[in-house]
Amino acid sequence: MSRRWTAAAVALVLLAGVAVWQVPRLLGDDGHGAAAESFARAWTDGALADLPWDPVSDPDAATRIEAVTAGLTPAPQERPAEVTVASVTRDGGRATAQLEVRWELGVPWRYETTLPLQKVGDVWRPVLRPSVVHPDLTDGQLLRSRIVQTDRAPITDRDGAPIVQGRPVVVVGVQPSRAPDAAATVARLAALVDVDGDALLRRVQAARPDAFVEVITLRRPAYDAQRAELRPIPGVVFREEQRQLAPTSAFARALLGAVGPATAEVVEASGGKVRADQVVGLSGLQERYDAQLGGTPGFLVEAVDAEGQPVQVLLDQAAEPGAPLQLTLDPRVQQAADAALESAPEGKRAALVVLQPSTGDVLAVANAGPDGPGADRALTGRYPPGSTFKIASTLALLREGLTVDEVVPCPATTTVQGKSFKNAEDEVLGDQPFRTDFAHSCNTAFVGSADRITAQQLQQAARDVGYGEHDLGVGAFGGEVPAGADPVEHAAQVIGQGKVLASPLAVAVSAATVAAGRLRPPRLLMEPAAPAPGDPLPQAADLQALTRAVVTEGTAPVLRDVPGEPVSGKTGTAEYGTEVPPRTHAWFAGYSGDLAFAVLVEDGGFGGAVAAPVARDLLLRLR
Repeated sequence: MSRRWTAAAVALVLLAGVAVWQVPRLLGDDGHGAAAESFARAWTDGALADLPWDPVSDPDAATRIEAVTAGLTPAPQERPAEVTVASVTRDGGRATAQLEVRWELGVPWRYETTLPLQKVGDVWRPVLRPSVVHPDLTDGQLLRSRIVQTDRAPITDRDGAPIVQGRPVVVVGVQPSRAPDAAATVARLAALVDVDGDALLRRVQAARPDAFVEVITLRRPAYDAQRAELRPIPGVVFREEQRQLAPTSAFARALLGAVGPATAEVVEASGGKVRADQVVGLSGLQERYDAQLGGTPGFLVEAVDAEGQPVQVLLDQAAEPGAPLQLTLDPRVQQAADAALESAPEGKRAALVVLQPSTGDVLAVANAGPDGPGADRALTGRYPPGSTFKIASTLALLREGLTVDEVVPCPATTTVQGKSFKNAEDEVLGDQPFRTDFAHSCNTAFVGSADRITAQQLQQAARDVGYGEHDLGVGAFGGEVPAGADPVEHAAQVIGQGKVLASPLAVAVSAATVAAGRLRPPRLLMEPAAPAPGDPLPQAADLQALTRAVVTEGTAPVLRDVPGEPVSGKTGTAEYGTEVPPRTHAWFAGYSGDLAFAVLVEDGGFGGAVAAPVARDLLLRLR
């Protein structure tokens, strides 16, 4: 029976309203067509062992097929995505089914093959031959596939230079046969490098005598600094390699992300597009832009002999290279930011974002703390901004007629509908011009002025200095300023408490807006073009004078003697939690020349005492 005739007959039957499963019987099939369909379903369902194979004495037919296809993917069981019976022809007690097979191996693989059928008594049984799995296979051959990946395209800086590139490293290891006293060797290593000594000793004791038990990978400069102490240790061996690395281990690490073998979660989420033996972006920009950076990997399916040697290529799909991703980061500024965070109090989590006010470009994104720089709190953290939010509150007040020279009282405490607000360390300034209240971050002066602006006016001012969502091409939190539901909540939000939340990015944008005199939305990717800027702020000159006074006469004296362009900014001490007295995050939002920045030290205390010195360190490194 020809395939063309079969297709025509099926069409006629369908037109007559007959169910598809009835077609083989209507064509004179006494069961060979149904047997072919059963094989197709069983292969895709992973149920080949349930079929009545021929010869009856071959109970391992299903196992042998699974062995042939086991090397197609790292999955526990290999099944085609689809097997279709195209036609079945009969010759007495034998029949042959033409099958169309489709595998999904990260790429689709389609081919046609044949299935012999033998009638035994009244039952048609499939007959196992290597060519059933693939027409080019012969006895003893297996299928094997492998990913052929090209080098990932680089993430580059603002000048187009690769940030991550091949850099020399030294892999430090232990060879058990050369370590007569393994415990002593491990103890000396653990005293020099960051390694779990107990776990390493167990690995060394369980390894083969000539094995290379990897201990740690050191960048070449780090290895050179410890070379004289490492090399004399008995049993310690070394391997020099090149690894794709950023300039330093901390360099924008949370932002750039990591690359490595696909995890089980990545494979499952990909819907078959990613295999476990594939190298992919696992976090940060490497994950977000994996398709762009990694391109399309090449793919080979080969027939191999029993020793695994290739015999024939059955599928060869060429790799398509990825495309670079260009960022606005400035390597010099980024390294200064990473280094500046090392001056934050030990054991505290900290973040630092640096922007260019004239363009909105993000120049640095730094994170540090006991959990390392892996968590990107700089872009995605959600914190009360505390007194750094007074930049927005002040803009709203200036718009409603407040002047910088107007006397605004700064008592020790002030009360709103029974809720008492006070100043840090119970400071009392008395009757002072507003510029002094701002410079010394007087909470009670702001709370006492809260009824001069509405919640909606505060929201609008916050938006105009940069609080709000910004599309950076990567996850980022731009701040949240809900309308205060009552006078108490509104008063709290005027001083950056209540339900106001911000990331270091959002706080840095507000500082950059003051510096530029208008909002320039932040940009991290060089493409597409920078978003359109906001309208000029008529109150910019007042805001600039007020933020300068914070340094010259207010809460950030540590920045007064920084050389170069004058430094301006706003300190912040943000209460959080339910403890009494409350714990506080330390903030500083500032700018100098064409740099704007925000420093956050979690649970750090006072912004002027803790965050402002980090900003000073940053600027000194860039002068």
